[in-house]
Parts: sequence; C-alpha cells; structure tokens
Amino acid sequence: MSLATGRYTIKNGDNVVGRALAEDLSLLPKRIILAPSDRDSTWIIQKSGQNENEYLLISNGSPTTHIEDHVFALLIHQGQATKWIIKAAPQHGEDAYIIAAPDSPKGWVAPQEIGEPIRYSGLITTGTGRYPSIQVFQIVKVE
Repeated sequence: MSLATGRYTIKNGDNVVGRALAEDLSLLPKRIILAPSDRDSTWIIQKSGQNENEYLLISNGSPTTHIEDHVFALLIHQGQATKWIIKAAPQHGEDAYIIAAPDSPKGWVAPQEIGEPIRYSGLITTGTGRYPSIQVFQIVKVE
C-alpha cells in the first residue's frame, strides 16, 4: 500500500522519530533521533519519482538522507536528499513500514535509547517475512 503525500507521524514502538529539540545553529545536517512519546513530531512525506513507493521524508522543512551510518535532515544541499523506499510490513500490524534506501540493502534502524540517532544500517528479515522491531516504523497520517 502506498502513502499519499501529506503530514504524518513516524514512530518506533512507543517513541517518536524526529529532529532533536536542541540543535546547534550551524547549517550542518541535523540528526534524526528517537524521542519520547510525549514529544510532538510531524513529518511531510512526499511522493517522489516514478516508483510508487519512493518518497522524500521531510522533518521541519528539511529532507533527509543518510550520512555514513546515520539519518540526517539537510538544511542546505537539499538536492542530495535520499528518495526513500517505504514498504508496508502488514505482518507487523496496521501502519507498519520498513524505510529502506533505493539502491542498497540498508535502511532506517531505531536505536535502543531515547535521544540516540536513527541508524542507517543493513536490514534483515526472517524466512517468514518478519523484521526485528527496531526496523519497523509506524507511519500514521495526521488529520
């Protein structure tokens, strides 16, 4: 199932995914982190390209990409943003998705601790098509 362009929340388990509340004032890329569930974090998910599952994921007006082993929001050089592949993972419940790179077996992986950055790492699956919970994100449309 593909997502329509719009406003969404992205969660991993009970925690939200978004930019840190406290960021330096430079134009350097900003970390995407796992934040407490009481934090408000809204994303723009924008369909991009010919692939029906290809999207820009935009946090606070800045599209995201991977830099080495983590996910960041780009304040400048936004043309270098990754067009992420969002794949439904219905075996994990309603609104469950995997966020993957278009040209790599890597994707988003949640850290164990609040405040830590979202990792860009190899995605694994079992023979039954299930993923570890740290690779599954709940993406819910904001009304």
